[in-house]
Amino acid sequence: MNRSDEMKFKRGIAALGALLVVATISSPASAKEPGATPFTMAVVVDDAYGRAIVSGKFDKAIQRITAGGHRSPDRFSHQNNLCVAYAKTKETEKARAACDAAIALAKTRESRATEKNSERSLIVRASRSDLAVALSNRGVLLAATGDKELARDDFVAAINFQTDFTKTVAANLIRLDKMQAPDA
Repeated sequence: MNRSDEMKFKRGIAALGALLVVATISSPASAKEPGATPFTMAVVVDDAYGRAIVSGKFDKAIQRITAGGHRSPDRFSHQNNLCVAYAKTKETEKARAACDAAIALAKTRESRATEKNSERSLIVRASRSDLAVALSNRGVLLAATGDKELARDDFVAAINFQTDFTKTVAANLIRLDKMQAPDA
């Protein structure tokens, strides 16, 4: 393994270990119901002010990630964490742009990793995990803003990657189905 591959391997492992799942958004329809269960999004805790997001300091995280040109538009963790922070502050247009950027970055990384590595390599699995997280996060945003069909598409696509995050995404899909169920 050359030095570059070794660094990619370590980043892949770090990315898998750095994810923390946080309950964050309730859909408008179910938020008013007693006992409504929020959807779940994921934050990269060890990067891009993820700890601030987890502790509810969304505006601070947004300001720090985007201030002074420190934000790197080509870093998955920045875009992913902005997606969650903007969603929590109800800045849906900015959240959608950040979610879309996170998905695009993860797709590019997954495609490159798949070209160069076996399907079972840690680098491929880490890149697919990032893609599943980004798709699920966008699915939560879409569900919360009422676009249930596109949310469903994102959840199903994320589940198809069969990552460690699959159970969480499946739970989001179940919540979406409960939102869509007609009242009995």
